Amino acid sequence: MKLKNLELEATALMSEVIFGHGFAHYGYFPDGVPEVLSAEAMGRAQQAYFEKLVEVIPEGVTRVLDVGSGTGANAKALIARGLDVTCVSPSVQMNEMARAKLPDGTGVYDALFEEFESDARFDICLFAESFHYIDLEKALAQVDRYATRGMVMFDYFRRPGFAHGDGTRGTHQAFLDAVAAQGAFRIVSDEDMTDAITPTFVIHESIKNDKVAPFVTRFRAEMAREYPWRAWLMEKMLGRVLDKLNRRTGRAEKFAREHEYRLVVLERVAS
Repeated sequence: MKLKNLELEATALMSEVIFGHGFAHYGYFPDGVPEVLSAEAMGRAQQAYFEKLVEVIPEGVTRVLDVGSGTGANAKALIARGLDVTCVSPSVQMNEMARAKLPDGTGVYDALFEEFESDARFDICLFAESFHYIDLEKALAQVDRYATRGMVMFDYFRRPGFAHGDGTRGTHQAFLDAVAAQGAFRIVSDEDMTDAITPTFVIHESIKNDKVAPFVTRFRAEMAREYPWRAWLMEKMLGRVLDKLNRRTGRAEKFAREHEYRLVVLERVAS
């Protein structure tokens, strides 16, 4: 999990430095793979992801619990649109980044959602690529406890045959079954967004293989020529990692084969 947190922080940092928004989520590409595979295209797609997320937030919602809030980029953008947002995340490091960018007084809690405790209540719980980390039944129980109206989730499930057995990263059908069994919410909308998300990995692969890898190859060669002892030490420590930059992983195809990415809105069933 610590390595995953580091990857998320690096993604958010690149987004912050290049585009100024700091999003850590994937990109949303409604028109498919862009003609130019670039960081700029990725930045636009991350903004499009956020806009798509906002599009399905029910009318009249004012209080949002942002679950797995990362570096606070989504929360900051939601607050700018007039929403009252509280953040909860187990990552102390990313929460510190969030506190630095969010308005004074914004609640940012260092906690797993399963263990989150508060007297506050919210209109909705919002999950942007965070629901799959949480035990399914515990997550729905907490949503029932804290959300007066429902939840919005933009996240992925594992396809049948690829699901984890630990209660997280389950299948879409397992989610539907759990919602039905709980009985507190009904599904308002449930859209398959997989094809619009997978171009994220096409861009990642292109940047890694076509941009970063050639530079690293030249850098290693220059190091070996100018500073052989330093180059030897670098290769001993990082050689295998650097070699992976030249490998094509086919991650876009693998992700689509093993996952389905969905935008889901639940609303509370009237008692």
